[in-house]
Amino acid sequence: MMERNEKFIKREYRKALFPIMFSVLGGTINTLIDSAFVSQSNGPDALASVNLCMPIYLILCVIGALISNGAVMLSAKEIGKKNQDKAVEIYHSAFCWYLVIGVFISIVGLFFARPIATMYSHGGALTEYVFDYAFVTLIGAIPTIMIFLPIKYLQLEGDNKSISIMMVIMIVSDIILDYLLLFVFRLGLTGAALASVLSTLFATVFGFVMLQRGINFRLNITSLNLKNTLRIVRYGFPSAIGNLVDSIKMSMLNSLILVSLGSSGVAIWAVLNSLSEISITISTGVPQAASAMIGVYYPSRENSSIRSLVKLQVLWGLILSTGYGLLMVACCKPIQSLFAVNSDMLIPIVCLGIGMILDVFAGIWVKYFNTIGKITISGFINVTRKLVFPVSVAHILVSNGVMLWLFLPIAGVFTIITAIGAIVFYVINYKNRKHKKLSPILLLDDQLEIENKIIDFSIEPNTEQICEAATKISDFCEEHHMDKKTLMRLSLAIEELLTVLAEHFSNTKSVDMRAFVTEDETGIQIRIAGEFFDIFKAAEEETEDPTKYMGVTMMKKLANTTNHYYALGINTIHIFFNKQTKEEE
Repeated sequence: MMERNEKFIKREYRKALFPIMFSVLGGTINTLIDSAFVSQSNGPDALASVNLCMPIYLILCVIGALISNGAVMLSAKEIGKKNQDKAVEIYHSAFCWYLVIGVFISIVGLFFARPIATMYSHGGALTEYVFDYAFVTLIGAIPTIMIFLPIKYLQLEGDNKSISIMMVIMIVSDIILDYLLLFVFRLGLTGAALASVLSTLFATVFGFVMLQRGINFRLNITSLNLKNTLRIVRYGFPSAIGNLVDSIKMSMLNSLILVSLGSSGVAIWAVLNSLSEISITISTGVPQAASAMIGVYYPSRENSSIRSLVKLQVLWGLILSTGYGLLMVACCKPIQSLFAVNSDMLIPIVCLGIGMILDVFAGIWVKYFNTIGKITISGFINVTRKLVFPVSVAHILVSNGVMLWLFLPIAGVFTIITAIGAIVFYVINYKNRKHKKLSPILLLDDQLEIENKIIDFSIEPNTEQICEAATKISDFCEEHHMDKKTLMRLSLAIEELLTVLAEHFSNTKSVDMRAFVTEDETGIQIRIAGEFFDIFKAAEEETEDPTKYMGVTMMKKLANTTNHYYALGINTIHIFFNKQTKEEE
């Protein structure tokens, strides 16, 4: 008996995981690189100043995440609804908003960098350092915020290789520029900030060039618009609010640590933040690699695929976060030397490692609920995770003379408990309000599965399994009142259609199949990874061998609607039949 296996999902998730993690790392590693170079060239005060500027960078990330996450989630949903033109329109809206907002931030930086630096440094001895870094960061806002857009849409295109190249360009050029500007030209923090801006610009330009060479999201200046603003903001809000509260948290904790532990404490905190930026690669990258796929799958209620993706996130999140935590502990002394910190870092690093493992679970929940449209619950978990518990626990520990760094794991425990409570409350409230059940933890509607109105299975594209798949779908359609004459032709058409796909994608090991029944229609879906191939268009254009696509042509005549779309490097074929009544049979 054929069942849904996870080969297809595992393969596609793994293909996205490390490039996406790399992209998240690229978004944060510039700060780590700057911190390391600055500490070696200008000492602990300069290192502390880079950390004091972190809220400014996070505010830019707020804007980048707000627009890019909102836009790509909407585009993924439109693709899932078979509306490619709308998905492209949203992409153009996002690009236009980046230009408008980026210019505005640059103007703000030109006139207000000095008071901003004074505010973050409390007017102390670090003010000039902070001003140098903040001024260049704000002036160069456009590439800093816009780099999010090609990363997100290259993932939606399935071009994960280009994302990796973007990050290599950013990291390598940042290291080279940091060395030249800090050690050769002696530009201090101005040089460090300029290295970050320029390296980000190089990577961003490359990303847009690769999108132009893609299939779906090619930029057309005449198509720029400011439409879809409210929808983009709504879907991007949870991710953006996460970066916003990160900025607020950083400002509050910086002040708390500066007052309670002095500049040496701020230096330790700067190192922990740099290490934490790499951990964000895991807590953000692991769920982000799945979010576009979940965004496409959720509108068509592909719950089995969604559950597989969540399991993969948990598995990879635990493996990677635990491994990174152990690596940090093992490399404690080299880390101290790299950042030129004299204080013992072992206990702070252990606290960071435990908190990081707990944060992975919260990160998966936040991204998942945002993707499926549960915006309120996603935002609630994110705010408690990033601001409420870290700041409140840190204040309590300092007030009671307890070691401050314990706030990292304790805040993580409180976040998990609160998230579970919020989900339980939502499930109970939804049941009372809608009189329907949602699955625990993931809040999925399993009504089609409960009523046996859906089948999901995977096949290897060989002759035997193709025949079995055609029979299984025909039997399912017969159970749901499709007439016998149509069934015979349908079975033959599916066999021939799958045979053509198997010949075209000769290296494919697994194809995902799905059939479902709703109140209005019966649907068949086929997913196969590989290069773009619209089998229906190919059938129309075939002139040399009319029999090659005979099954495809037959399917188009049988079906009410046929549709093909390409996203995430996956070809998806939809075939819909009007639901028949007893009289029509």
